[in-house]
Amino acid sequence: MDDVKRNNEENLSMDEIFESMDDFSMRRGSTKEAEVYSIQPDGLLVLFDGKLDGFVPESELVHPLGKYGIGDKIKVTILKVNEEEGRSTASEIRVYRKEALKEVESKFRKNEPVKGRIISKVSSGYEVKLLNVVDAFLPGSHSGLKLDDEIPEETLDFKVINFRRSKRGAPRIVVSLKELKDLRIKSFLDSIKEGYVVTGVVESLKKFGAFVKLTNDVTGLIPASEVSWDSSVRIEKVLKPGDKVEAKVIGIDKENQKISLSLKQLRKDPWQDIEERFPVGSVHKGKVKSIVPFGFFVAIEDGIEGLVHISEVFWGNARKKLQEVVKVGDEVLVKVKEINKEKRTLSLSYREALGDPWDNIESKYPVGKVVEGKVAKLLPTGVIVELEEYVSGFVPLSEISWNFVDKVEDVVKEGDTVSALIVSVDRENRRMRLSLKKATEDPWKKVSEDLSVGDYVSGEIVRTIKSGAIVLVDGYEIEAFLPVSQVSDKKVENIDETVEVGQKHQFKIIRLVYDPENDTRNMVVSIRQYLKDLEKKEAEEAMKELSSDDNPTLSLGDKIKEQLKNSENAPSE
Repeated sequence: MDDVKRNNEENLSMDEIFESMDDFSMRRGSTKEAEVYSIQPDGLLVLFDGKLDGFVPESELVHPLGKYGIGDKIKVTILKVNEEEGRSTASEIRVYRKEALKEVESKFRKNEPVKGRIISKVSSGYEVKLLNVVDAFLPGSHSGLKLDDEIPEETLDFKVINFRRSKRGAPRIVVSLKELKDLRIKSFLDSIKEGYVVTGVVESLKKFGAFVKLTNDVTGLIPASEVSWDSSVRIEKVLKPGDKVEAKVIGIDKENQKISLSLKQLRKDPWQDIEERFPVGSVHKGKVKSIVPFGFFVAIEDGIEGLVHISEVFWGNARKKLQEVVKVGDEVLVKVKEINKEKRTLSLSYREALGDPWDNIESKYPVGKVVEGKVAKLLPTGVIVELEEYVSGFVPLSEISWNFVDKVEDVVKEGDTVSALIVSVDRENRRMRLSLKKATEDPWKKVSEDLSVGDYVSGEIVRTIKSGAIVLVDGYEIEAFLPVSQVSDKKVENIDETVEVGQKHQFKIIRLVYDPENDTRNMVVSIRQYLKDLEKKEAEEAMKELSSDDNPTLSLGDKIKEQLKNSENAPSE
C-alpha cells in the first residue's frame, strides 16, 4: 500500500504536493517517525504518515548522506514549520542525541565501553564523537597515541571515565582509550600462562628479536636466541614481517605488560637426549661452522655444535694451518670425545674419526721396504719426507746420498718426490728413520770390485773446500777427496788458485776404504802422485830408448849428454 502511495505521489507536480500538505499541520518540537523519500545534495526529503511534509538538512543527520537509502525509517524532531509552504524542517540528530546521551551515561554507570570516533586533535588531547552525536574529550595521556601518530579513522571502543551533567549546557564527558586497552591487555595476560601456545603475526624484525602481534593490543617478543636451537641461524632466515606464527609463551611480565615467546621450544630440545643419540666414542658427519685460532666448530645437527680443539686435528706435530685442513661449509667426520649436557658443549676429535695412521704402521711400512714420499722440509741435519698425511720420516744428512753432502738443497728440494728405504720405525714415539741413498744400489760396491789403491781414475772437480776438493769420479758417480797437499809438488796455500770447479783431471787412488758393515766408504785421490808416476814412467821410457842406441862405444852418461846437447842445438818452433 505504501508503495502505491509513493508511486502515486511521485507522479504529482510540486504544486500538487504542497497542496496535499495544506491540510496537515505539524507542531514544533514534536518527535515523529519519518521515511526517506528522496536524497538531495544538501539533505533528505522525508514523509510523515505517508505524506511528503519535511526536509532534514545534512547538518541535522546522525550519519553521512551516503549512509541513507530511500525507504529508511528515522526518528526526527520538528525544528520549524513553514505554513505558507506547508513544509517543515526536522532534525534526526536532536532525537538521537538525547537517546545517545542516555546510553553514554548508562555505559558510564555500568563501566561498559561505548563506540565513538576521534574527530580532531585539540590542545592536550582529542575531540571525540560518541555514537556519532555526543561530544567527548580524550586526554592525550589516555589516548595511547604518540605525538606524530596519525588519528585513527575507524570506530573505536572508549571507556567513559567522567560524566558530569551541566544545568546550562551539554554534559562534560571524558573518555579513555588507554584504560580499555589496559583492561583488554590484563584480560589477555590473565588468560594465558607460561607454556601456552599462542598465534600471532610478525610485525617487525630487529637484531635482538621479532615482534609478534597477538591481539590488537598485545605484542610479544621472540628473542633472537629463541628462534632456533641452532645459535648460528639468523632470525631473518626464519621469519619475515607478515608471517603467521605459533609460539610458546616463556615469560609474562604483567606489570610491564610484556610477553616473551619462543619458536624453538615448540620443538624438542636436541640436547635432551644427547647422550643417547651421540654417545661418547661415536663418529658422526657434520658441517664446519667456523674456524678459530684454537680449533674449529662443527654442527652435527641443528642446535648441536661442538668444538674440535686444535690438539684433536693433527696426528703428531703437524705444522699446517687449520685453513689448510678444513674450510667453513666442509662436511667432515668427527668423533665425540666428551659431552657436557649442563653447559651444552661437545668436545669432538677430527683426527680420531679419520683413524690413527700409526696404529698399523709396522705392517704398512716394514723395515727394509722402499717407499715413495714427498720432501716436506729441509733441515741442517737432514730431510723430512712425508709418506702420507700425518706419517713422516727423517732422513739424516748421512743418509741423503752415497756422496758427501755439503748443502742439502744441492741434492733435494722441498716438494721433490723421492724413494726412501725404511731404516727403523718407532710407533710409540711416532718416529721413522729413512734413507734416500739406500733406496738405490750402493755404487761403492762396484768401486771396490773394480778399483784398488794405486789405480788411476779420471774425474771432474765439482766443488772446493778449505782442505781440498771434491772429485766426481767418471764411470762410478761417487765422490773422492783430493787433499790440498795432493794437488801439486809445490806448496798450495789456496786450492782455488790451483784448480777450478769443472776442470777434468787424472788422479791416482791413494786410499780406498769399503766397509759397509761399519758404513764406511771413502776414496782419497792425488794429482801430485799421478804426475810423479807419469814423470817416472816417461823417464823409464827415455832410459829404455837410450839403452837401445846404435853407438855401443858411448857410456850411458855420454849418451845423455849428447842428447841434451842435441836438444839445445835444435831449432825452436
